Amino acid sequence: MQQIITRAGEYVDAIRINSIERIPRDGVVWLRKQRQPASRVLIPVANRFFRLAGNPVQILQGAEWQRWEADCFARLHGGEGFQAVAEGNSSVSMEMPGTDLSTLLRQEALALEMLGAAGAELRRAHALPCPTFAGPWSHGDPHLGNFIFERESGRARLMDFEVRHHLSLGADERHADDLLVLLQDLIGRVKPESWLPSATAFLRGYDRPAVVSLLKPNLALPGGIARIWWAVRTTYLASRELRQRLEALRQTL
Repeated sequence: MQQIITRAGEYVDAIRINSIERIPRDGVVWLRKQRQPASRVLIPVANRFFRLAGNPVQILQGAEWQRWEADCFARLHGGEGFQAVAEGNSSVSMEMPGTDLSTLLRQEALALEMLGAAGAELRRAHALPCPTFAGPWSHGDPHLGNFIFERESGRARLMDFEVRHHLSLGADERHADDLLVLLQDLIGRVKPESWLPSATAFLRGYDRPAVVSLLKPNLALPGGIARIWWAVRTTYLASRELRQRLEALRQTL
């Protein structure tokens, strides 16, 4: 069964709707996200899979995606002077200094204070008002690769706003789902001796007990199509180990 789940998850994980490149501009490095030509076909398929798997987000397309990407970037980072610009009808470029946490993890350089900074940044972002939600903002896909850490300032910042939570969800429900996404990434990828301190550092940085408490019902391994999506999110960690880690995390909440 584990092999079937892994093989199915690998098919899902192989779908790529964007390419991302780093472009120097006037001494500043920008990230340019370009939609792949096949994205028009792949995105509806991915959104259908998300509905079947119970993932409460949708991938945005076309001008709606570009507007949301640029609007979210300005909402979170415009006050610091950073920019995001829609280019043509299939790309967005953004100014974002630092290194993403996923890269730092691969380099074995991910420190607890970086995860605490990510938690604090997510808390800050969750407090920002958003007219689209008629309430507080949420990200929808804040995995490790979507946090950029700047060593000089000690700040973590969010990027990559191509998905959006369903508008029918309440703010606390959306915020708890954001926490789950990052925790799934940590549970699946961090070494056995480090994953729980890493998760704890992130949640301490987030520091919203009422939202954290909503995680408990979601820290149980599902079946069916949802299990395939969990396999992708937790980097195909074996079911037995995954259940043990989820139980350990529940005990800490």
